[in-house]
Amino acid sequence: MKKGKNLTLAAILVQLILISSSINAVYITSDHIQLEKPNETTTIKLFQQFSTPEIKDNNEFLNIHVKEANSFITNNGEPVLPIFIKTLEFPLGTRIKEIRCTSSESIKIQLSKKIIPAPKPIIKNDEKEMSNLEKNEKIYSSNKLFPESWYSYKLGGGLNRNNEHTTFLTIQMNPVKYNPIEDTLQFVNSIKLEIYYEEPGEPFLVVDEYDLLIISVDLYKPLLSPLVDHKESHNLQTKLVTVKEIYNSAYFSARGEDNPEKIKYFIKDAIENWGIKYVMLVGDFRKVPLRYTHLETDKGGVYEELKFASDLYYADIYDSKGNFSSWDSDDDGIYGEWPHPHTMEDTVDLIPDVYIGRLACMFSFEVKTLVEKIIDYEENTHGSNLFDTMIVIGGDTFNKAWEGGTDYNEGEEASDKALEYMTGFNPVRIYASLGNLTTENIYNEIGKGAGFLYFVGHGNPKTWATYDNGDYVNSIGRFPNKEIKKLTNSEMYPIVMVGGCHNSEYDVTPLNFIKGLLEEGLGFFSYSEDGFGSYYLYKWVLECWGWVFVKVNGGGAIASMGSVGYGGVSIGDHNGNDIPDCIEGLDGWFETQFFRLYNEENITILGETYGQVVTNYVNNFPVYTDRYDCKIVETHVLLGDPSLKIGGYE
Repeated sequence: MKKGKNLTLAAILVQLILISSSINAVYITSDHIQLEKPNETTTIKLFQQFSTPEIKDNNEFLNIHVKEANSFITNNGEPVLPIFIKTLEFPLGTRIKEIRCTSSESIKIQLSKKIIPAPKPIIKNDEKEMSNLEKNEKIYSSNKLFPESWYSYKLGGGLNRNNEHTTFLTIQMNPVKYNPIEDTLQFVNSIKLEIYYEEPGEPFLVVDEYDLLIISVDLYKPLLSPLVDHKESHNLQTKLVTVKEIYNSAYFSARGEDNPEKIKYFIKDAIENWGIKYVMLVGDFRKVPLRYTHLETDKGGVYEELKFASDLYYADIYDSKGNFSSWDSDDDGIYGEWPHPHTMEDTVDLIPDVYIGRLACMFSFEVKTLVEKIIDYEENTHGSNLFDTMIVIGGDTFNKAWEGGTDYNEGEEASDKALEYMTGFNPVRIYASLGNLTTENIYNEIGKGAGFLYFVGHGNPKTWATYDNGDYVNSIGRFPNKEIKKLTNSEMYPIVMVGGCHNSEYDVTPLNFIKGLLEEGLGFFSYSEDGFGSYYLYKWVLECWGWVFVKVNGGGAIASMGSVGYGGVSIGDHNGNDIPDCIEGLDGWFETQFFRLYNEENITILGETYGQVVTNYVNNFPVYTDRYDCKIVETHVLLGDPSLKIGGYE
């Protein structure tokens, strides 16, 4: 046993060395420290060198750059400082016992101005949402160094790139510290970390019996049988279970405070007893219940959103220690609680432990349509010349007067970044700057067939649109649900990524019209510069834009990804690195990373591609301390088959 364990440890350390070798100037060594039996602690050493900071004048503020840094501090109102981020992987349940830090002698620099604060994300093109650079006064009025330490870290548990259940340790090295009162900067040329960790006594093992779990209602079970047969014909072992069977303990003993938690515990049991990787929820939010998460970003404001649906709840099964991630750590029945403007009250892990997708079918004929589309796509897409086309659609999402000197067309910048990742695909650009961004042109190009479709702009459950540079009153390229329903592109169904608020809000219902009238009266229809009635949120439509795209019979998409709530975009170039902020974080980074993971890392199963976007976002951004970053991963949803083979089977 000890020999096998040592071999396992050696393999893990070799893997860590290989991972680190791709990053310049990082060296990892390891040694074994024997503690009191039977526990064993292993050490990993990280060493990173840094160049002298470069200071750039940015009008009212200063930008700080360090050559070796690979990211910046982006928390709203905090000084934008360069940081170095690295994520290490361990077997799920590994405990980090201690981290020791040593650094070179710090050097002080006197500054002539304040360092620029990170801006608040922009939601909509509205004067009230203008990106004012508001400083976090707790930091900027303090005579202390920020950050306090030369490093910080966070832990998460989920599936890694190889679909192994993993504990992720993300290290943030801070080569510079800032004193806002003294206007001084301290920096170091090297940081060394010694990480002491202990692996779990028993490895996380699962039985390799099933790959895909389909959860539906009884009515849909016979309609899904052809899909089960199709999946198994491609060696994807599939288990079809109804919500009634889950509630009635047909397979595992039902547990949980309510039906969503019973389903989540069932998924946990299915991982541990069947080895499932993919979970397809078949049914709208009434048939297969959703979980509302209570993350507040704008309480009392025009764009107040105190809760929203999040299917990530069902994917996030374990925390970094391998414990159940309930999303209700304070046990008060309010899930994912993060009240504005306070700190997070419920501990959420956020990294997927299974790959979740939802077919939000309301009627039986929709289930039949989706089963036929998925089988058709996986059987007939491979080898089609139409698949090699990617359509991107965008304009100038936000008012250029707010950018602080730059003039980016955010939608076009994000689209170009996605195309940069999608080498080998034939690009079709429908841009405001090209003068071809019209509803008719969008419809015609989709009708020709494409493998991928990327919209970047503004949205709601009823439509998508954007703006031309300089005109932020008259929207262009409007593509509403009624146009989607006309699509007849049956020869090639694209995978759709949409950047826009609420385009994938799958819990909309016409009952919200009555609810709005009862709660707001005639104010339900009000619209002024002071705000608007909730009629204009279009939560009363029958089905959301992202799902309409997928459910269309004889056209539309095979799957869509988008946000159930308000999104967030950074504008301008506040870190001064000559890269548009709109693609360095928030929605723009999240959306474009999907295309990078698919085409550059060759992740060709839809749920895995999407799930690794979520994992990478959690590991690279401050999701546990910045409510906007947390909301990005909680609001995005995959409407489609998570086990879908992108491009079809050979």
